[in-house]
Amino acid sequence: MIGISIHDGHRERLKNRFLKHGLDSFEEHEALELLLFYALPRRDTNALAHELLARFGSLRNVFDADPADLSRISGIGESAAALIKLQSELARKYWLKDREAQSALSSVRAAVDYAGLLFRGKTKEEFYIVCLDSRFRIRHTELLARGSSTEVPVYVRQIMEVVVRTGAETILLAHNHPGGSAQPSQKDIALTRQAALAMDTVSVPLLDHIIIGEKNAFSFSEKASVPKSAPGSPCEAEYSGSPRREPPPDKADE
Repeated sequence: MIGISIHDGHRERLKNRFLKHGLDSFEEHEALELLLFYALPRRDTNALAHELLARFGSLRNVFDADPADLSRISGIGESAAALIKLQSELARKYWLKDREAQSALSSVRAAVDYAGLLFRGKTKEEFYIVCLDSRFRIRHTELLARGSSTEVPVYVRQIMEVVVRTGAETILLAHNHPGGSAQPSQKDIALTRQAALAMDTVSVPLLDHIIIGEKNAFSFSEKASVPKSAPGSPCEAEYSGSPRREPPPDKADE
C-alpha cells in the first residue's frame, strides 16, 4: 500500500492558490512554506517557516541571511539554505538587469540607486567596478573583491585590468559598508585618489566612487573628492547631483 502524506493535500492547495492568485494574499510564513516544499518534500515546512521568521525577524531578513546561518536551523540543510538564498540573488539580478536596460547613470542619484541594488542583502563588504560608455550607459559590471564585514582589499591594478580588458570609456566604483555609516575611511579616500590618477594615464575618467551604508550613501564626486584631470570636461559637466540630465549625444546622432 502506498502511503500518502497528510501534508500532500495542503501542499497542493497552497500551490494551486499561488498559481491562481500569486503571492498577494499570502502571509510571509505561507510564502516561505511554499518555497520550502521544493527543498524539503517530506518535512512539515509550515513549522520550519515559522521558526525561520522567528529567528530572523522577517521574510526579507530570511532571504538576506547567510546560508551558514540558515543551516543552523534544525531541518534546514544545505539544499534548503541554497534555495532560500537563490531567491534573493535571482531577484537582485533581475532588478539589476532591468535597471541597466532603462537609462544611463548620468547623475549621482542614478548611480546610488544602481549601487544600492548591487549590495542589497549583502552582509560582507564587496567592491564593484561599473564600466560605462561615453553616454554613461552600463556596459559591464564586475565584482572585484569580497571581504569581511568591515573591510575589502582592492588594488588599483585590478581596476586597471578590467578597464583594459573591457575597453571602458569611463568607470564608476562602488563598495558597501554593511551595518555601518557610508562615510569613507582613510583607505577609501586613498584608493579613490590613486584610482583616479591611474585612470588619468589611460584617459578613462573615474566618474564617481559610491559607498552604500546601512542607511545612507556617499558620493566622492558629489563631495568633490574625486581628482579631475580635465576640469570642465563634458564628463564632469554632465554627471552631477542635480536632477538627471540627458548624456551628450553620440557623434552619429548630431
